[in-house]
Amino acid sequence: MKILVISDVHANIYALNAVLKKEADADKIICAGDLVNYGYFPHEVIETFKKLKIPTVCGNHDLEIVRNATLKSGKKAIGFTKFTVEKLGKKDIDYLASLPRTLDFEADGITYCVRHAYNTIERKNQFLLSVINRDSLRAFDERWKRYSAFPDAEKKCFILGHSHYASVFHLAQDRFVCNPGTLYYSKGPDQRDYQSSTYMIIEDGVPYFGHCDYDNTENARLDKQTDRFGSSWKPGK
Repeated sequence: MKILVISDVHANIYALNAVLKKEADADKIICAGDLVNYGYFPHEVIETFKKLKIPTVCGNHDLEIVRNATLKSGKKAIGFTKFTVEKLGKKDIDYLASLPRTLDFEADGITYCVRHAYNTIERKNQFLLSVINRDSLRAFDERWKRYSAFPDAEKKCFILGHSHYASVFHLAQDRFVCNPGTLYYSKGPDQRDYQSSTYMIIEDGVPYFGHCDYDNTENARLDKQTDRFGSSWKPGK
């Protein structure tokens, strides 16, 4: 089975369409969250997910948009959050609100637990630090029992998003942690001027990474016209 794993689309419809076209032969598509924010086309991304019925979990940006869109009083959204809320209708917000925090599935003898973040929400490199330490196996087992619907699975793999770092951690013969990277706003040494998406393919149980360039012309044009992030926003923040 060939599984396409994506994460952190961040409303970039051009990146999403390019990856879906390149990996059109995938048997299954899974997303680890953050469909919206940062990009100009949140509605179009949501419509694509709905049309293709792509299973996805709720990311922290998805949750932030829902909270701000349904806020009755208090401080309203600013910057890119305000921009995104104004671009979405009620059906879009309802869709984001309906997304689960965890998805489980089995393929090729491996049980996968998909979440946006390893903890509730990590900051910066907290994910990396929480995996690469002497208690990593214990932490994995605790999180698996807490989040997975299949606590007694023999071979286990967490699929996570959020950090934007494409990575595979082989903790033991039967325990793995994978992150497909991001379709928008890369981090780390494989950063390619924000015009290439990173994703993961799991084929017959073996993960590997792919890059997909996309046409960034429209995003760049809109960047020059729109202060969607507010004056305090800077790339990489």
